[in-house]
Amino acid sequence: MRPIGIEIFYWLHNWSDFQPSAFAKAQKIGFDAVEVSLVAGPDTPIAAMRTELDALGLKVFASMGLPLDKDITSPDASTHRAGIEYLKRCVETAARLGSPILGGLPYVPWLHFPTERDLRPFRDRSARAIREVATTASDLGVTICIELINRFETYIFNTVEEGMDYLAQVDHPAVRLQLDTYHMNMEEDDLPAAIRRAGSKLGHFHCADSNRKPPGGGHINWSPIKDALDDIQYSGPLVIECFPNPSAETGRTVNTWRPLVSDFDNAAAAALSLLRRQVS
Repeated sequence: MRPIGIEIFYWLHNWSDFQPSAFAKAQKIGFDAVEVSLVAGPDTPIAAMRTELDALGLKVFASMGLPLDKDITSPDASTHRAGIEYLKRCVETAARLGSPILGGLPYVPWLHFPTERDLRPFRDRSARAIREVATTASDLGVTICIELINRFETYIFNTVEEGMDYLAQVDHPAVRLQLDTYHMNMEEDDLPAAIRRAGSKLGHFHCADSNRKPPGGGHINWSPIKDALDDIQYSGPLVIECFPNPSAETGRTVNTWRPLVSDFDNAAAAALSLLRRQVS
């Protein structure tokens, strides 16, 4: 069975919050893993995280976002190089933490849209930088998983087909795709077909419903998702990622303007139960 985790900022208010404070809650509800974020930077309290993870018997997966002043798509050489070195530090942090992946958005700053009409040079610079960082990742046993997100959040790529083209351009085995059912629901014509298209290139999988509520709160049909994951022999984690609190920095960042759940713990438990029954 595929392990099931939850993005720990489901419970936290600010990106700078102490992430291990919510690990025990995830473990008590029954999750196998937590996903932590390096959005606040790679200088995260690794020792404290590892102590809590080991005490609770939880697996861990790391994700990140790329700051604008470290934009690897930038035509400015110093900004581009700063981004590459920053990504290498993030990879090193993921390795020290014990995460087999570094997922999320290492390839472009989130919600940043250049004004140029020709966006190909931005994609080219991103792919070249990720290829360089992938060498460091490979040496450390970390896979870079590039998350496909919707057109309102990035321009680099939005569909599995486009993501596969990007992987071919990067051309490094330490880089794979990360899929998220919330974003796929907007961009893919057929979710199971898109998963099968990703095939062995799928390295990480986020689960959220069509409205970014926890699985079970929208209209996604999860049984065909399981069939597709089985067909490609995906054995990696299923990680619930949603930010349901409109009063928190984490919720506002992703444009959550109304409460998406009424009881955080019960909603997480119900989503975990659904994934255990229908997907894992």
